[in-house]
Amino acid sequence: MAVEIKETSATVRTLEITIPQADLSAPFEKKLAQYKKQVTMKGFRQGMVPKAMVLKQFGDAIHHEIVNEMVDKIVGEELKKANIIPVGQLKVTNFQDDKQADIKITVEVEMDPEIDIKGYADTGVTVPDTAVHEEEVKDEMDRLTQMWSHDEHVDREAGKGDVVVGNYLEVVIDGETQELPQNKEFRSLLGESASPGFDEGLMGVKAGEKKEINFKYPDDHKDERYRGKTAKFNVEITDVREIVPPTFDEEFCKQIGVKDKEELQNNVTESLANRKRDAAKAKAVDEAIEKLIAQNPFEVPHARIVDLIKWSINRNVQDPKDAVEPTEEQINSLSAEAVREIKKHRILDFIATKEKLKASQEAVDERIKQMALAYQIDFESLKGHLRQSGRINSLREELRIQLAADFIVGIRPAAESK
Repeated sequence: MAVEIKETSATVRTLEITIPQADLSAPFEKKLAQYKKQVTMKGFRQGMVPKAMVLKQFGDAIHHEIVNEMVDKIVGEELKKANIIPVGQLKVTNFQDDKQADIKITVEVEMDPEIDIKGYADTGVTVPDTAVHEEEVKDEMDRLTQMWSHDEHVDREAGKGDVVVGNYLEVVIDGETQELPQNKEFRSLLGESASPGFDEGLMGVKAGEKKEINFKYPDDHKDERYRGKTAKFNVEITDVREIVPPTFDEEFCKQIGVKDKEELQNNVTESLANRKRDAAKAKAVDEAIEKLIAQNPFEVPHARIVDLIKWSINRNVQDPKDAVEPTEEQINSLSAEAVREIKKHRILDFIATKEKLKASQEAVDERIKQMALAYQIDFESLKGHLRQSGRINSLREELRIQLAADFIVGIRPAAESK
């Protein structure tokens, strides 16, 4: 038996395997004896079938089994000796076996190339300072106020900011009468509609009125079917409702988990500040990663690309049986982004290993607390579940990679920064 490993490319190794037919003799006889014990044929009890008959019927199958087992063993041992960790399935590109001459087999193996990332300690990219402005806080408070508001019936004409409820009686677009939906009711918040002309036509209406509204859809309407077209709506108004904001009294504040409106505003400010800092850091990390990818070129195994794309298109599949293989079109269109993500992870993993970065227990607990708060679950219960399921190790690894991402934009562990 002889094996030669060739470096076909940075990510592919080719194994040229030669197996003399004589090497199959002993394992073939052993396997044949096993078959003879188990085989039953008409006229013979189990284990009593003549060897010649077993050989005639199962000889080829036994030969193939022996070859496959030997190749699997040889490939496994040779890859281990060469310190090659396969990525994806092994590919047999050549197989010659006429049962007379030496068996010749060529096997291709994909692997991750070794990398040595340079320049990560000083990428020249840092996270810029961010600030939260009063207008941003006001806009967010307005959004929350609107979200917590409710509407009440009012016996008056509709004005901007009111909700008008009604039914479609007739809809004509560019002179063509449209089929009305099964549910003919509409609710329009005046001043917020994607069709300002429709809102304007509802200004001043009262419950019980019927009205014809003529307008033109804006050229940038969200539905391209209606852009720039004329419209005639005949409607009947069933209700006019006024938006009533929350009072932020003690009872309401208790419901939303704050002491008072001031505490809510402080929480909003802090949340906006965190989001802006996170966004600035994410942008800086992406910039630093792009620099490191450009400065440290390396190849990515095709199997890794396909696996990531497959995971991406099946990430929301509940039953593994429903998972699908990526098409050639999907592989072609998604490969560039997949390559970047794989390179990003390899670079950050290299840095984390090189710098001996690891998440502290305090950091892990803090992340679990955040998750528990978001899911409204008890901290200890969630931590126990994550530990039992093994997910806590994945969480620790995510934090380890995050430390590496921080490192390349100048955010270093506390011990180093002292």
